[in-house]
Amino acid sequence: MSSYEYKTMYEIEGLNSFDEETIMSKDIRIVSREGNLIKLIFDHKSYDALIKDFDPQTKKAWINVSGFDFRIKINEPLDKLINDLGFLKAAKHSVKEIKSPMPGLVVNIYVQEGDSVNEGEKLFTLEAMKMENIIKSPGEGTIKKINIKKGQTVDKNQILIEFD
Repeated sequence: MSSYEYKTMYEIEGLNSFDEETIMSKDIRIVSREGNLIKLIFDHKSYDALIKDFDPQTKKAWINVSGFDFRIKINEPLDKLINDLGFLKAAKHSVKEIKSPMPGLVVNIYVQEGDSVNEGEKLFTLEAMKMENIIKSPGEGTIKKINIKKGQTVDKNQILIEFD
């Protein structure tokens, strides 16, 4: 059984409401990984954790540590630099609308006008070429206007949802 040692330690931003204040105020680092098992350093103590689910696009995961589930976001050194330089703030504020990535049929809408959404949250399902595509929010925001209805066909680049 081989173990993969990370050359750089990755910071983890805790998102668990169970003990959010403690987790957010401490530095959590991944030290090693072997399959779905990782070793964490938290508050100068080592913990073994099980990765239950991981989304590489958003770098968010569900892990289990000592019987408790935590939702985490992994911040690599490059992510920290990008954030420190202020590029993430500019990108989040620039999202004002969601356009259709392809022509298709709106199968389901998961949000309503006035809803606050987080990055990666499901907005609607678009069926195209007999495949259902779940369209997720590219950032945090509040839904200003929904320009589609369930069962409606849409064209590519049509504005479907507008954000405040």
